[in-house]
Amino acid sequence: MRTPVRTLPIRLTPLPGEALDSWLEATARRMDAALGDVLLHFGFPARHRAGNQFRGIPADWTIVLDEQQTSAVAHATGTSPETVAALTLAHYDGRALHMSAGGRAVSRHVLWGRGGGSRFCPECLLASGGRWQLSWRLGFSFACTRHRRLLADCCPHCGRVLRQRPRSGRSVPRSEFCGNPPTRPTRPFSAGCGADLSRASTLLLPPGHPVLIAQDRVMEIIDGATAAFGPYGTSPQLASAVLADIRALGIRVLSDLPAAVLREQIPADIAEAHLSTDPVSPHTGGDGPSGVHGPAPSRGHSRRGHRGPGHPGATRNPTGRRGLATPAGSST
Repeated sequence: MRTPVRTLPIRLTPLPGEALDSWLEATARRMDAALGDVLLHFGFPARHRAGNQFRGIPADWTIVLDEQQTSAVAHATGTSPETVAALTLAHYDGRALHMSAGGRAVSRHVLWGRGGGSRFCPECLLASGGRWQLSWRLGFSFACTRHRRLLADCCPHCGRVLRQRPRSGRSVPRSEFCGNPPTRPTRPFSAGCGADLSRASTLLLPPGHPVLIAQDRVMEIIDGATAAFGPYGTSPQLASAVLADIRALGIRVLSDLPAAVLREQIPADIAEAHLSTDPVSPHTGGDGPSGVHGPAPSRGHSRRGHRGPGHPGATRNPTGRRGLATPAGSST
């Protein structure tokens, strides 16, 4: 019989809507402990360089925990198993995303599922001390309605999407700093890229902006499980069906409409940011997590990688810069 996990000497309550990895990192930081030590205490199996999927280890614990892992975390932290389960993406399964057949990964072929990674609101990170929302991992999350900003899609220093791989477990986590592997070999791996994500710059939107209204409506659909507005008034549909309709319309708009029509149909600030041809050049110099190393993008959702026509991220951008209207996708 397996020895029960001991309760932690210091406990931290999850924030409303927080992601599992964020909460575990905050717990480790509160105890001034390395993240890896906390995960081992919960009985999480150690990761190997390859073959983790054959050992039942997901690419990211925030995707899903099995029943035994959920119970261990709940017992050690004094939290209910239901609360722990709600911190994982499995919480949205069948509504905003679909799990793969094995149940250990998010399907990237249904809705706008993200295989990994997270967007973020710099102001939320600053206000919460580096706590990350679970909804930022959804392909349908694109704006922070609290701070009226587009979510940032990548680190302003290294130019890579955040949280596509587990954070190093060899140090006390500082979740407001980028944990991607360092861009220079002189920095220790455990320190990560080190950019201060709370200082990233994203597009500020005025009150009542259509993007903020759209984000509120999308989250209402997801949280309500069904939709009965507009064309669905006489025949309410499941959230997954409505989101599939939104995805289909989004793909058609992004792949078929010329820039001139987009400028006529969407707000000027969004059109300008989406159609911008400014290249993204991630900064690769500098050391230390003292802040953003180099100029931060002035707009959210900037990523390298050109998408072909018909892809949800397709634009008519000759530089390959991913536009603001582009739904979140998996890494390239």
